[in-house]
Amino acid sequence: RIGVLFFITLNLVMNAAQGVILTFPDERAVFMREQASGTYSATAYFFAKILSELPGFIVFPSIFTFITFFGLQLNDGSAEVIILFWFIAILLTMSTTGLGMLIGAAIPDKQAAIALTPVFIIPFMLFSGFFVNQDNIPVFLKPLEYISLFKYGYQAFVQNEFDGLTVN
Repeated sequence: RIGVLFFITLNLVMNAAQGVILTFPDERAVFMREQASGTYSATAYFFAKILSELPGFIVFPSIFTFITFFGLQLNDGSAEVIILFWFIAILLTMSTTGLGMLIGAAIPDKQAAIALTPVFIIPFMLFSGFFVNQDNIPVFLKPLEYISLFKYGYQAFVQNEFDGLTVN
């Protein structure tokens, strides 16, 4: 189950990041022109972008959650566990979308953004606690552990799955 939860986290993170990385480079010219003319601020653009993509933040993780949770027969299927699993998936998708927007805004070339996405995400995977025990992470790399979206999403899924579970 530990591996399944890691790959659920991986799937949610990669889908959310890749889905949004390519949108800002396409919209950059329009955004720069409209911001320069004073049509709207960067803050207004950001919140409008978030609100326009909010249905996707909820629909995809919802479908994925219920298919995955019941298909893999995770935990005992109590309503509390299912709702928390769903909530974690939505929060992980939203936070990863923010990271994807950051990468898309920082790297103007679409092909470079796609190629560099794993460079940003793989270190987060390594410090999630699945590959490397968190007690064995060198002190100078500890900050990567604390900013890792994987760590928080993966550990939330694991806590949700195994808290109160009795093994026969």
